[in-house]
Amino acid sequence: MTIFKQNETKIIFYKILVYVPFCVLLMQLTNSIVAQEPETPRARARELGILIGLYPTGKHNAITDVPGVKVGHVTLNDGDSIRTGVTAILPHDDIWKSRLFGAAHTIHGNGEATGIARINQAGWIESPILLTNTLSVGAVHDGVVRYIIKRYLDDNIVLPIVAECYDGGLNDISGLHVKPEHAIEAIEKAASGPVAEGCVGGGTGMRSYGFKAGIGTASRVLPQNRGGWKVGVLVNANGGRRHQLRIDGVPVGKALEADQSTPGRDGSFIIIIATDAPLSHRQLKQLAIRATHGLARTGTPSTDSSGEFAIAFSTANVFPRRTESGAFQIQMLVNSRLSSLFEAAIEATEEAVINSMTMATTMTGRNNRTMQAIPLDRLKKVMKQYGR
Repeated sequence: MTIFKQNETKIIFYKILVYVPFCVLLMQLTNSIVAQEPETPRARARELGILIGLYPTGKHNAITDVPGVKVGHVTLNDGDSIRTGVTAILPHDDIWKSRLFGAAHTIHGNGEATGIARINQAGWIESPILLTNTLSVGAVHDGVVRYIIKRYLDDNIVLPIVAECYDGGLNDISGLHVKPEHAIEAIEKAASGPVAEGCVGGGTGMRSYGFKAGIGTASRVLPQNRGGWKVGVLVNANGGRRHQLRIDGVPVGKALEADQSTPGRDGSFIIIIATDAPLSHRQLKQLAIRATHGLARTGTPSTDSSGEFAIAFSTANVFPRRTESGAFQIQMLVNSRLSSLFEAAIEATEEAVINSMTMATTMTGRNNRTMQAIPLDRLKKVMKQYGR
């Protein structure tokens, strides 16, 4: 009997030695699997029931709803610290040989957007618009110049338009991972139709209002009795603090502020506005200024350490670099028809910023830092509490 009890004790002891570590390992594997489960599928604001403004959207609810406008991304998401890229906006297929009326507005200038002095001096755009990180402006600028020289122009100087936001929180920005060839690739990838949003292209490593963000876009179409014109907006969103965030007037940031473990920081927004309405440089300047109102609706006051630039262009008048007579004819909308376009630009800007967050996914990058995506289930509950 004693021998049996001793054997039974040994068996129980061995079972403990085998099964306990096995159970611990099983729990670890289970937790790992849970941690790797995909997040709630991302969705655009309208898919979540958030209907901003009064005007209807275009087919894709994107800047590409303006005929002729194309967008291309190159996303660099490699290893544990490269989270950056390039986004290219082509205003017109023949932008290399022709010009469009354009204008730029600096909301707050703690940042860089090359070429905007030229835009406001000449009154037109003659280059694609590229978005990237702060330290890669030079490389992207170089890429555009090389692309133009090789393919189109031998004796004409074009000043590329390159705007930046800082992505050094998640990205090894000092590693200078964006190269001139990435700018060329983004241009060559540019296409019409739906536009990828969130953690793509120049928005790969960006964040807004304490949540992961990046590229966002939206569009509006005016009713026929107001011209039927289209307005499209694309943003690279990288600013604002959690408590400031408002979505369709709802103080979402305050409702979700407890989710933020560390204080946020200020940053920048780059806003590109396209329209097919026949606007002059002066009128486009007014349209670009309205981006300020759309941005303000999302909550940011544009602080001293932020950099916000808005660039607007019209695809209606395409004019050559040279004419035999030295003159060309244009169409121009009467000023009394501008107010509806202003409202459309404000609505699309606000919605583009929100789309940049709702489409972005949680990302871990440099120094193992993680930027959480805005929780869509909680967002819908907060909006519902306010009757939205």
